Amino acid sequence: MIKKVSFKDQIYEQLKQEIITGEMRTDEIYSEQMIADKLNVSRTPVREAVLQLRFENLVDVFSGRGFSVRPIHFFDVQQIIQARTAIEGASLRALIIGLDTAEGREVLEEMERYVKQDMPAALVDNNYNFMRLDMEFHMLSVSFTGNEFFIQIMNMMRTRLEQAIVSSLKKQNRTIAAIDEHEKIFSAVNRHDTDGAIRALVNHMEASESILREMMDD
Repeated sequence: MIKKVSFKDQIYEQLKQEIITGEMRTDEIYSEQMIADKLNVSRTPVREAVLQLRFENLVDVFSGRGFSVRPIHFFDVQQIIQARTAIEGASLRALIIGLDTAEGREVLEEMERYVKQDMPAALVDNNYNFMRLDMEFHMLSVSFTGNEFFIQIMNMMRTRLEQAIVSSLKKQNRTIAAIDEHEKIFSAVNRHDTDGAIRALVNHMEASESILREMMDD
């Protein structure tokens, strides 16, 4: 059954993309009416979308004045990377244990498609779409565990993660290096090499953290 996408959901996705890509700036205040006029909709779905963004800690709302984009700080990035490394490390370990199952083989095939087809094809696309593929790749192993807490925590952090990923991808040639880092994770999983997979994950996280540190210090 096809679900009808509400105006609120469409506006939320549009605003979230503009926040993640930096099109909406952290040093400006936006009004609901400004957004409604831009998108040719009423203020009600805009207000609902903004409230959802506030719940996800993406915006600060000022009574009677509008809202502004909440900046992401390097401290946030460090905590996110620590949480990701712990959750994804455990997830990769579980995936390798379960590789001989039908579900495990399916995940492995999906990972291979991402690193050999989808992500290289996205090099000519924009950073937002590449980021989406990046997140989907990492969620494969997390979803495989069936651990609802892992999945919920990753989803809770997802938009902040997306902000950090898009920021790091702005660095020259980062997308090419990122594909190579993902390929190393996949290759280790394919070899049933748990230590190698976790080491490749840590190296990937550390590379992203290093780039973001440089960018946020500028």
